[in-house]
Amino acid sequence: MERDRAQRAGRAGDPTVAHVNYSFFHSTQSFIYFYLRTLEGVRSICLTRAPESPVIETDIPPELRGGFFIYPGRGSRSRLAGRLASWGVALRRFLAARPPRLAEPALALLNGRVVPRLRGDADPARFLTWSEAIMRRADASLIHAYFGPVGWRSLELKRRLGVPLVVTFLGDEVAPTLAPWWHWWISAGERHPDWPGRLRELFEGADLLLAEGPYLRERLIELGCPPEKVEVQRIAIPVAELPFRARPGNPEAPPVIVFAGRFCEQKGVLEALEAVRRLREAGWDFEFRMIGDDTLTDGGYAARVAAFVREHDLGDRVRMLGFLNHRDYLAEMQRGDIFLHPSVVDSEGRSEGGAPTTIIEAQALGMPVVATEHCDIPNVTAPGESALLVPERNCDALAEALEALLSSPERWEAMGRAGRAHVEANHDISTEAPRLRRRYAELLAGPARRRGPDEAIAHPVESAGG
Repeated sequence: MERDRAQRAGRAGDPTVAHVNYSFFHSTQSFIYFYLRTLEGVRSICLTRAPESPVIETDIPPELRGGFFIYPGRGSRSRLAGRLASWGVALRRFLAARPPRLAEPALALLNGRVVPRLRGDADPARFLTWSEAIMRRADASLIHAYFGPVGWRSLELKRRLGVPLVVTFLGDEVAPTLAPWWHWWISAGERHPDWPGRLRELFEGADLLLAEGPYLRERLIELGCPPEKVEVQRIAIPVAELPFRARPGNPEAPPVIVFAGRFCEQKGVLEALEAVRRLREAGWDFEFRMIGDDTLTDGGYAARVAAFVREHDLGDRVRMLGFLNHRDYLAEMQRGDIFLHPSVVDSEGRSEGGAPTTIIEAQALGMPVVATEHCDIPNVTAPGESALLVPERNCDALAEALEALLSSPERWEAMGRAGRAHVEANHDISTEAPRLRRRYAELLAGPARRRGPDEAIAHPVESAGG
């Protein structure tokens, strides 16, 4: 184990890759963590504005320690920061349990006026200076940014250091408008930052863009990305660490349907609950277990979720488990029989972009899946074999798909095995991490690596960095 960990940390002479992200949530962004701990032949360092929420997990994984930097430079959380985070989550949960007509204005005030005043890390120029100093000390050879807005901000670091820039797109960035939490990354003082313009700059200035699936890749090309610059790098998981369990059905216990994800519109949570309501009206006996809540969102949608459960008296069928760390999340998933995740394009035009990691993990564990024909979900499943996919926002079709599985538990094992086989063939970190390492090597050997800082692409982002 120690030898493997040392290999992942890099050997003398291995190039250093600086991974930059808004947050490194190894529970809710496990797909990034799996790459970081598996990559060999490089030394990885992480720069982030926010580590894992202390409400979920207080420790940084041992594989990342020593190369994990939290802006503005704190190496570990203070007790006060942990208490403030816990108090903030408690307040959001309290407000989200109120009726939406009261909860949503209160949460909007909290998130729009109060929280920003408590943050001391909203200076882009300082962030760039901090990041540059760390990357220079580490002799970073390549920058890998996650999410388009972070990639755009990293263009200035690419210019200063004269190193290649890789950007992983994960869906938020291809919507008509960006969520408010991204504005810090793309603002140059404007009240309404021009994200389409920033995106074109990113397409021109980055060396390699990675999309988690074919749908997202085509979407980036539609938005103007040169096809030769964007490649598919799949979401991958350590399949060998996820034990497969056949699900033959248990006549002595009600089936367990599981959902896992943020409580936000594009996850289709209200559509899931409406399908559950229809199943109960049809007389089906089951339990619906929901992993996730409002602690990593603004809480407004969570208030609608709680209100729906109250108004339809679903407390006898629905159990909300809150956010769980990755270990407890997998244990809870392993107890389930059917996985439900009906993603949709939300009212602001935002989508998954790719597909939820939870669908991949559910299949690896052997769960049959019910989901929607949304973005890359058809590509991360074997439609009709491991998953029943229905049109978005079609609650009739969603309930019918669930009913088809509840009435035929003899199908579950075969669907589970098909899902496991699909994940083993397409989403195993043991094969995907070497593919990413080869892409790094190609960039490091190419002209982008040999170009000096003065020859690197000049970029308007410099004005945003002070």
